Amino acid sequence: MHTKRIVSLSLALLMISFTTVAIIADPFSAEESLPESEKSLTTNAVNLMIGSNQGHIDTHDTLSIGIQFTCVVTDNSSVICWGRTDYGETGSGLTGIEAYNNASYVIGLSGVNIVEVAAHWDHACALSDQGEVYCWGRNSMGMLGNGGTTDSTTPVQVSLPPGVQAASLSQGPSYHSCIISTDGDGYCWGNNNRGQLGNGEICDSNTGASTSSCHYNGYAEYVVTPQLVDMPVGVSITSISMGGDHTCATGTDHGVYCWGSDMNCRVTGGDATTSVTGDPVCNYGHLHESPRKLMFQSADITIPDKENLSFVQVAVGWVFSCGLTDTGSIICWGANTESQQGVGSNSNNPAQVVPTEAIAPSGEHALSITASTAQACALFNESGAFCWGDNWGGNAGDYDGTNDWFCNYTGGSNGGGNNNCADVSTPNAVWSGENDDIHFTSVVMGASNTCGIMANNSLYCWGAYAWNGVNGSVHNTYSGVRLPIFMPMLDNTSVLQTNLDIDGDGILVPFDMFPNGCPSGWYQDSHNSCTESPRGNYAESSNPWNLVVCSPGTYQPNTAQTECLESDPGYYVPTSGEYSQTICPAGSYQPGSASDSCLLADPGYMVGTPGKIEQTACNAGRFSSSSGSTECVRAQPGYYVANSGSEEEVPCSPGSYTPAHGAISCISTSPGQYTDTPASTQPISCDPGSYQPDFNQDSCLLAPAGHYVSESMASSYQSCLSGQYQSAEGMTGCVTTSPGTYTPGASFTAPLNCSAGTYQPSAGAERCIDAFPGSYVASEGSIDVVECSPGTYQPQSGQSACIEADPGHYITLRAAKSQIPCPVTTYQPQTGQTACMDVEPGHYADGVGTGEQIPCDAGEYQPSSKSTNCKIVPAGHYSVGLGSVDFIACTPGTYQPTSGMSECIDADQGNYVGESSQLTQTPCSEGTYQPSTGSSECMSADAGYFVEAAGATEQTPCEAGSYQPIEGRSNCIYSSINYYVPEAGSADQIACPQGEHQPTPGQIGCIEKEDEGGLLPGFSSFTALTMLLGAAIMISNREQK
Repeated sequence: MHTKRIVSLSLALLMISFTTVAIIADPFSAEESLPESEKSLTTNAVNLMIGSNQGHIDTHDTLSIGIQFTCVVTDNSSVICWGRTDYGETGSGLTGIEAYNNASYVIGLSGVNIVEVAAHWDHACALSDQGEVYCWGRNSMGMLGNGGTTDSTTPVQVSLPPGVQAASLSQGPSYHSCIISTDGDGYCWGNNNRGQLGNGEICDSNTGASTSSCHYNGYAEYVVTPQLVDMPVGVSITSISMGGDHTCATGTDHGVYCWGSDMNCRVTGGDATTSVTGDPVCNYGHLHESPRKLMFQSADITIPDKENLSFVQVAVGWVFSCGLTDTGSIICWGANTESQQGVGSNSNNPAQVVPTEAIAPSGEHALSITASTAQACALFNESGAFCWGDNWGGNAGDYDGTNDWFCNYTGGSNGGGNNNCADVSTPNAVWSGENDDIHFTSVVMGASNTCGIMANNSLYCWGAYAWNGVNGSVHNTYSGVRLPIFMPMLDNTSVLQTNLDIDGDGILVPFDMFPNGCPSGWYQDSHNSCTESPRGNYAESSNPWNLVVCSPGTYQPNTAQTECLESDPGYYVPTSGEYSQTICPAGSYQPGSASDSCLLADPGYMVGTPGKIEQTACNAGRFSSSSGSTECVRAQPGYYVANSGSEEEVPCSPGSYTPAHGAISCISTSPGQYTDTPASTQPISCDPGSYQPDFNQDSCLLAPAGHYVSESMASSYQSCLSGQYQSAEGMTGCVTTSPGTYTPGASFTAPLNCSAGTYQPSAGAERCIDAFPGSYVASEGSIDVVECSPGTYQPQSGQSACIEADPGHYITLRAAKSQIPCPVTTYQPQTGQTACMDVEPGHYADGVGTGEQIPCDAGEYQPSSKSTNCKIVPAGHYSVGLGSVDFIACTPGTYQPTSGMSECIDADQGNYVGESSQLTQTPCSEGTYQPSTGSSECMSADAGYFVEAAGATEQTPCEAGSYQPIEGRSNCIYSSINYYVPEAGSADQIACPQGEHQPTPGQIGCIEKEDEGGLLPGFSSFTALTMLLGAAIMISNREQK
C-alpha cells in the first residue's frame, strides 16, 4: 500500500479514537504554510554553520526539553514554554497537579534579552545577554538558586556571586542546576545529597557529611545558592551536563570530569576497582563530591587509542553519560538497560558499563550530542539527526514510512508498556519526510519527546505528543508520534540559533580548537591549528590569521606578535623579513619611523654622528653649500651668517660692520657712528652739529632747530635751555631771550612774549613774573606792572585788570589788594566807590558790607539815622507802610492792645474808647448802650426805655403797666395805684379817669369803683387787703429783677 495512504488511514483511526485529536495536523503538510523563501531552506543542503552544542561555553542552547515540558528562545529574545506545569515550570504563572499549558511566553522577562534556555526535571532557567540567570518552577531543593525554597511560577534571578557572569547554562534531567561563567568556572546549586554540585561537599543528614551551606527539608539535602565547582587548578570548563545524581563536564585539557553518584560507573567510567579483588566498585553509595577525570585505563575498555581520547562536549542522562571527541566519535558509559549507549544492545553487564563507542553512520562523524533520562541523539555531518535508546513515546523518531507513525502506550503518564514502539539500540536516522525535506541543524532529546530546528529556524518535535503540542488543547493523551511534526511559534516568531563558526574559519564549535580565532600573535599554520609567528613576521588578528612578513621599514625581533615594529627614527630597515633595524650613518639621518632608507643632510645642514633622527642646521656664523656635510664653514670678516641652516655667507649692509670671522650677525653702528658702504669692518664718527641716536645707520642727522651739538661722535643733540632758543638746524649753540620775553623750557625755536597779567624786566628768562596783588599788566610783552586806583582792587596775582569795589564796599587807597565792607549803620549801593553813606531815619543796616539800607516795616519806626534796627510801635499806637520815622496814636473810638501793629482796632458794639492811645475798649455801663462800632462814647437809654446790663448794643422799652420818665436808667417804674400805663415805651403813667380807679400798681388800665368803703374804695376790707398784698409782692419782684 502507498505510504501516504497508510498514514492517512492511521490519522483517520486516531481521530476516531480521540475526539480531540483535531489539534494534530497532517505532519507532511505542516511546511506548506511556510513562505516560499523558507521552503528552499528545508533541503538536504543544511546550513551546519548554525545550531547548538548543549551546555557548551561557546554556543547558546535556544531549545531545551525538561520532564514533559519544552522551552525555546525566539528571534525576539523572548522565551516560550509549553507542556506540564505542575510547579509553574512553563513560567506562565499557572500551576496544578497534572496541569498542562499551551505555548505561552514566560512572563516577567520584559526588557531582558534572553539568549539561552535550559529545561530540567521540573524547573527551567534562562540566560540574558548580560550574563544574568533567571529560573522558575520547582524550588523545594533550592534549584532556582535565589537563596530560598519557594516555588515560583515566574522567573527569579539567581544569586550569582559578585562579579560572576554566566556564559552558558547546563542541560539535563536533574534537580540541580549549573552554569559556566565567562571565566570558565562552573557554579552549581540545588540537590546535593550525592555530591552532584562538585563543590567538595556532600549534603547527607544521615552520615553527618553536611556543611554550613547545606539545607535539609525532611526528604532532601540541598544548597540554595551557586557553589564553585572544584575543578583542578589550571583547568577551565568548556561544556557541562547534568543527570539525576551526577554531573559531567569537559575541560580545556579535553578531558571529561564527572562527580556525584557512581552508580553504573557514570562517574568513574568503570576505572574504579577494589584494592582486594580488583572488581569495579561502581554503585549507588560510591560518591564523588569533587570532579574526577575519567582516565579510560580499564582493560575492559576496547575503544582504540583510548588513552588519547580528546573530548569537546559531554551529554548526561539519568544514569548514563556520553562524550563527543574531537574526531566526532561518541563515547558513552554507565547504564544501558534501555539501549541508551547506542551500541546495538540493551544489556547492563560490565561490558556495557565501561565506556563504549556508539555506532555511527559509516564514514561520518558527529557534530553534537544530546541526552535525557535514558535516550540520546546526535547530529552527523552528512546524514543529520540520529537518535537511540528509550522509545516509549516515539522519541527516537524512527518512522520509516512503513511502520506505525504513532506510539500507543499503556503505562500512564510515565511511559512504558509500549504496544508498538520498542527501544532503539542502534542510532537511527530521524525521518526526513516523504520528500526528504526535513533536515535539522540542531536536535535536542528530552525525557518524553525530541525536537529539532531546521536551517530556516522552524521547529519540529516528535515523541510523546501530549507534551509537544504547541497549540493543542488536549494534553493528557497517552500516545506519541515517531515522526517530526511542525511546531508553529507564537506571533510568527521563530527559534533563535547560534553561529557555530564564530571565527569564520569553517571549523565548527565544539571542534574548533580556537573558536574565537588564533590567539593574539599566532597564525593558522594548518587546519584547526595555530602556532606563534616567527621573528621578522607577525600574525593577522582576524580570519584567516595569516602569517605576514615584515615589510621594508618594519621589523620584529620577537615571536608571537600581532604586528611588526616600525623602525625607530634614526634607523631604517632596507629589506622585508628583518628582525633588527640598521642605524643611519654620519652625514645622513631619518626623522620618521617605518623607513627603508636614510636621508642625506641638506645644504646648510650637517650630521656629525650616526643614528640621528634629524639633521643639524649649521649654527649661525657658519654655512655649508653642499648636501651630506659633516661640518660647516665660518663666515669671513665683513660678512655674517645670521640663521642656522644657511647655505651661504651674507655681506654686512650699510650701517653695520664686523671685524671677525664666524660672525652670526654684523655689528650695528653705535649711536654717533655710521657706515655708508657694504661689508664694512669699522664705523665712522658723526661731525659737530650732527648726531646719530640709533644703531645700524648709514648717515648722521643735523641738530634740529631749538637744539645744538657741540662735539663730534654725538649720539644725540642737546636742547636749548630755558631762557634760550635756536631757530636754525645744525647749530652748535643757542640765543638768549630779551626782556619782556621768555622760553619756559628746552628746545624752543623762538622766544615767547609775556602774556597780559605778567611781565619780565630781565633777559634770558625762563618764565614771566605774575603781576602782584593790587596791580595788573594790561598788554603782552610788558616789562613792569600798574597799581590799582582808589575804588578798585586786585586780590590775585597775574591779572590783566583791577576789580571795582562791590556794592556795600569801598576802597580809599591805591594798590589795594582787597575791598573794605561798609561798617554797620552805613551802606553803599554802587560799585567802585571810595566811601559809604549813613543809614537814614526810618531805615537801618544791621551788618557790614550792606549795599542797600533797609526800611522799617509797618508796625516799626526809627526816628534816628545810622541805626542798626527799627523800634516797635507801642501798644495803643501804630505805624503805616515802610520807612516810618515815628508812630501814630490810636484815635478815640479805636484801640490797640498789642505793640508793633500797623493799624488800630475799632471799638466793638456795646463798647467805646473815649480817648486816644488806648490799649483797650470800655463796655457801655448800665443805662447806656452803643449799637455801632468805633464809638468814643455810649448813648443813654431814652425816657420810656432802660438798659439793664453793661455792654449793651440796644435799649429795651418799658413794658405796658410800667414807665420811665428819666433817660439813662437801668429799669422801669410800675404804674402807681389809680394809675396805669396802657402801652410799652411810655415815659409817664396816666391817672384813672373820674369814676374809675386802680387799686393795683403796674396795671395797663383802670376799673370802675364799686363802693367807697374799705381799705380800697369799692372793695371790701378783706378784698382790699388781698389786693394790696399782691401789689406789694409784684413791686418787690420787679425791683429784684
